Amino acid sequence: MRRALIACCLAGLALHPALAQVYTGVSPEGSIILSGNEDETAGILLIEAEKLAVVPLPQVPLAAAAETFLAKVPAGYLAFIQEASAVYQIPSELIHAVILVESNYNPRATSPKGAQGLMQLMPATAKRFGNSNRLDPRQNILTGSKYLRWLLDFFGEDLELTIAAYNAGEGAVMQAGRKIPKFAETERYVPKVLSIYNKAKQLT
Repeated sequence: MRRALIACCLAGLALHPALAQVYTGVSPEGSIILSGNEDETAGILLIEAEKLAVVPLPQVPLAAAAETFLAKVPAGYLAFIQEASAVYQIPSELIHAVILVESNYNPRATSPKGAQGLMQLMPATAKRFGNSNRLDPRQNILTGSKYLRWLLDFFGEDLELTIAAYNAGEGAVMQAGRKIPKFAETERYVPKVLSIYNKAKQLT
């Protein structure tokens, strides 16, 4: 009977990786004892195996794990950004960076020059790319992203020139010899957008 019980116990142990030596014995009451440590009641060695090496799990910084750029996007606009990213094949992080610099996610933002909405569309740009309501968040994001896609194609995927043109217009970039125009606002705008974009990419 004891042999049968021991066999059952060993069969159960076989289902799990052996981490060390397993000892057996019989208690004063007659019960079978299985233990990972040798002592007076479990002194018979049943299984001998090398301990498995403990492999430490990689340590992920909490900030990188929890604070992605998506966490900075207001929930109501996240779906629109993802939609625009998929439709126009541009990084969602770039759309996020432009919105953050242009309006800080204020859907009713209006500039002194007449730009409106999340991505600060000028009337001519909105009309050019088929926008009928610049203050509608979805339309604004899709139109601004469509313009970004056009600029990326026009400037051969050059991100700096694309961002500069989004701020100053593609005509100004061309007049500057396909370089960032010497406008104080544009010279501040480009590195600011790029910084946010690059930080967002690192967190995804």
